[in-house]
Amino acid sequence: MARDTAQPAAPIATNTASEPMAPPAPRLRLAPGQAERGVMNGGWWPRSRDTAAELTELLTVLDIAPDAAARVTIDFNDWDDIPLRITVSGREVRVGWLAHLDHMLALTCGRAAPTLLLVIPPGTAPAAGEDALARCGAEIGDTMPQEILASCGVPAGRP
Repeated sequence: MARDTAQPAAPIATNTASEPMAPPAPRLRLAPGQAERGVMNGGWWPRSRDTAAELTELLTVLDIAPDAAARVTIDFNDWDDIPLRITVSGREVRVGWLAHLDHMLALTCGRAAPTLLLVIPPGTAPAAGEDALARCGAEIGDTMPQEILASCGVPAGRP
């Protein structure tokens, strides 16, 4: 008589965790310290051109003081569907735009000097984007945003 050598099926693993997955952290590099930085304070590499989603994620991480009037100014050509305001951690932040800000973002909180970030285009190749982020966090002086993008092989033209 033949013996049955079949193994019992392994149980199927199921995900029973009820916790939602956290979104990935923004790709952001800020220059160390509080010293005067020159042209910019760092760089940011958004994942998409979705203005409201990307700015909300960025400003949540930057943790704006609750009592400071906040405004973010962006390059109009870098984004789709720019809202006039976004809500970040329960507070309203005004969104302004300029047509030729050269891939920059300016965050103003109250009377403090604005935080200036180079915005690396979302579709940038991973190696070039990481290189540009690293340079944004390390550059001191008058290196212009377009120079950083060009030196990293990131096309600075409009999408």
